[in-house]
Amino acid sequence: MKLAADRSVAVITLTGAIRAQRVYEIEDMLHELSEKKQYKVIADLSEAGHISSSALGVLARFADECRKANGELRLVATEQNILSLLQITMLDKVFEIYTSVEEAEEDF
Repeated sequence: MKLAADRSVAVITLTGAIRAQRVYEIEDMLHELSEKKQYKVIADLSEAGHISSSALGVLARFADECRKANGELRLVATEQNILSLLQITMLDKVFEIYTSVEEAEEDF
């Protein structure tokens, strides 16, 4: 996992299998962004092979926090299993989903 928050739009890059044990890392990153009042955020899942429902829940809660602060959390997802999970859980209605970080950033 990697956080790039030194720009107008922060990018969190999540790689590998994002299981429940790694949720605390995501929460720490999001807490750091919240403290900096950074509410324009992209979560890049393009290199994640799996994401747990608890990790998606953390992202959904932060997306709500972003919206309340007139910001947004956008997702980059290209793996079919992650896209399917977002559709099954109806989180594709909660997040705007893009195919690249550049595309998500341009649309802010």
